[in-house]
Amino acid sequence: RALEDAYQAARVANDAKTNFLSSMSHDIRTPMNAIMGMAVIAQANLGNPEKLTDCLSKISTSSRHLLGLINEVLDMSRIESGKIDLSSEMVSLPDLVEEVIGICRPLSNQKHHQLFISADHVRHEKVVTDMNRLQQVLMNLLSNAVKYTPDGGTISLRLRELPSIVPGRGQYEFIVSDNGIGMPEDFVPHIFEPFTRAEDSRISKIQGTGLGMTITENIVSMMNGTIEVKSQLGEGSQFIFAVSFEVCEEESCSGELAGLPVLVVDDDRVVCESAAELLKDLGMHGDWVLSGREAIVRIGAAHDRGEDYYFVILDWQMPDMDGLDTVRAIRAKLGRDVPIIIISAYDYSDIEDEFLKAGADAFIAKPLFKSRMACAFHKFCRSVPGETASPDEAAPSALAGKRLLLVEDNELNLEIAAELLQMQGILVETAENGQKALEKFKASGLREYSCILMDIQMPVMDGYQATEAIRALPRADAKEIPIIALTANAFAADLGKAHSAGMDDHIAKPIDMQVLVEALGRLMA
Repeated sequence: RALEDAYQAARVANDAKTNFLSSMSHDIRTPMNAIMGMAVIAQANLGNPEKLTDCLSKISTSSRHLLGLINEVLDMSRIESGKIDLSSEMVSLPDLVEEVIGICRPLSNQKHHQLFISADHVRHEKVVTDMNRLQQVLMNLLSNAVKYTPDGGTISLRLRELPSIVPGRGQYEFIVSDNGIGMPEDFVPHIFEPFTRAEDSRISKIQGTGLGMTITENIVSMMNGTIEVKSQLGEGSQFIFAVSFEVCEEESCSGELAGLPVLVVDDDRVVCESAAELLKDLGMHGDWVLSGREAIVRIGAAHDRGEDYYFVILDWQMPDMDGLDTVRAIRAKLGRDVPIIIISAYDYSDIEDEFLKAGADAFIAKPLFKSRMACAFHKFCRSVPGETASPDEAAPSALAGKRLLLVEDNELNLEIAAELLQMQGILVETAENGQKALEKFKASGLREYSCILMDIQMPVMDGYQATEAIRALPRADAKEIPIIALTANAFAADLGKAHSAGMDDHIAKPIDMQVLVEALGRLMA
């Protein structure tokens, strides 16, 4: 009986793994679709640097999401135990929303969905949480909305910050809604159970085994949050994810914006009211109207009083009179004195040229966040161009001129790593295996190398063996030179092996240059 119980337990565990990996197939295809699609668009726009930069940025975002999914699949210990540890890091909610929408938008565009994103009274944009897990929850909810909403449907993501009675913490709601096929009332209580799917012929061909929502609920519970589901068959679904985060102190806004009048023009009253609140937080005075025609009347009246608006924030898509017609009418009335900033929940790259010709000055993607608005306003408020250093004029890297030994047996990986390091001004020498690395270190002068970046799995001599051999050499710098493992082995157990062999740090592939530069700066200081 004991043997039979053990066999059944093993079989259940193996079935769970198989089902989990099957369900991850769709989640992995989601960012892959974005990467492949953006690569095609980039190839078609080689002569357009701005479009190329945008495509590469979205490829980078989707790649990071894909890497997170792969790490999830590979870490079998977490799958078997059901335990996932949350990390704490500072997260920018505007950046998070932008990344999530960047991954989901290509999928929704394929099905001609209208994708609406809004932020409601978000005063604290930087919070402390696990960014990857929060992104995973939102991706699961949005990808489900895309999957189960027919072509031409509507999907929305709304972020709200609610009043919090606890000092230093903010209460947030993420609301994902769609007008898709919905769920039967009797299935809603079972949606978070593993491997369950509603009995519906319309979803039989949709990929997935029903594990995504189970994982989502587990993550939400670990964050001490709640998730609520509302759905009606044939009318759509709504998921409300509520959670409390520790908020970060944010820099106060400069006085150059204080008191400046701004007109917000959008057919969505919630967007207008939220923008007015955020403008108030910036020390500015915000008025709002719900149509282009009202905007023309309000701007004309302010001009006649000699109280022109300093900025106009204008939605692109509005009924009756759209953003383009409104821009032309404003320019006809006032000339180019008032900066006009276009806001849109859509990818505005296709209409950017037309709006700029009509007289628009800048673009902001929805949802409207305080920091994004302030950044756009500051561009027009600077009295002396170039007063502040641009990011391109940053101080040279502190690592410039340092000589490193890069040990890697894969030629393509070697080329990529060497190029990234050389972009930091680092002098790079290479070795194709651990034996060659050992020989080069022996032949080098005392402290000629500032650091060794060591791959683990290599022919002739692997990274662990090479590190142990270098540490055993009878020379003064053999024990003190920083050695960093560069490896695709991303499990926690590999950290222990690396340190046991004498390595100082462990960087997982693919290389996150920011993480590597921070490690180099710390170890070579």
